[in-house]
Amino acid sequence: MKKIALISLVVLMSCGGSLSEDQRKRLHEGMEQQKIVKISDSEIVSAAMEQGRAFYTAIEKVSFDSTKIDSIAKVFNVKVIQLDINNANAKAMEKELLDAYISAAATGDLPENIQKIKMPNETDYDSLIYSKPIVKVTKDGVENVTGIWNIYLAKKQVIIAASKNY
Repeated sequence: MKKIALISLVVLMSCGGSLSEDQRKRLHEGMEQQKIVKISDSEIVSAAMEQGRAFYTAIEKVSFDSTKIDSIAKVFNVKVIQLDINNANAKAMEKELLDAYISAAATGDLPENIQKIKMPNETDYDSLIYSKPIVKVTKDGVENVTGIWNIYLAKKQVIIAASKNY
């Protein structure tokens, strides 16, 4: 649909027609989305990490209010899942991430994480998952992982956002 509108605008321009301000804006936005940029895999992963952090910071600012998280996810164009350690419906990869955080809690090393997600029978990944543990500190100072935030980012959206820096 966007391509048809873009082609229509180009045809209108080439026929000597004038564009309204709104049409001109849509034309430039369409051209911006169609431009070719070369972004390395490491730049994609770095951009996904930044976007995951930005989303996490946004939900942290609203004190993880579940009534606001969906709206924020729409703005950031991400899917977010909060899992607790007893969640039986978690995907295998989510369980592995949660188990890794639980194991890492013993060393006190609980960093954020980014993983590439491959579709079954595919060689390349189509999305990334930013994860951050949910930690409760006991009275004696021990950190316990009680869950995990998983923020799913579409590779295409990460590239589009990252390409705006070029």
